[in-house]
Amino acid sequence: MSQQRDPITCHILDTTVGLPARNVIVQIHRVYEVETITQQSSNNDATSIDYQIDAPFARAKTNDDGRVLNWVFDPKLQHSNEDFAKTGVRDGKWVKLVPGLYKIKFLTGKYFKELTTSGHGVGSRTFFPVVEVVFEVDDLSHYHIPLLLSNYSYTTYRGS
Repeated sequence: MSQQRDPITCHILDTTVGLPARNVIVQIHRVYEVETITQQSSNNDATSIDYQIDAPFARAKTNDDGRVLNWVFDPKLQHSNEDFAKTGVRDGKWVKLVPGLYKIKFLTGKYFKELTTSGHGVGSRTFFPVVEVVFEVDDLSHYHIPLLLSNYSYTTYRGS
């Protein structure tokens, strides 16, 4: 019996070798809009939007198929009602998906460095040692974030 997937999943395909990117560390964060008002003149105030990014509330490593289906949650989130309201995580399980902004951070630098030693011989350089994807959750359906990755480019989209 397979374990049910979490409501947010991701997948990395390495387009340089045509294979899933295995053992890539991935983090997920909550992101919040912060509105600031600065006085420009006596008649006009300027409003700007900035973003506050929380520390990651979960981490994972891509499997042999390049996928993260289930996250390992920060143990500090076990019992806090405030954290549950932000993340929907309780007792190490994603109980509900909370609408709002999220960021998935793919730590790709180490992956490319290890490609040379794995026999693919593509090279260890990458222009993007970290790829960050910010997206909005507005309903309670499943969200899948695929990443098509090469040494010098990447593409992402909302998958199914």
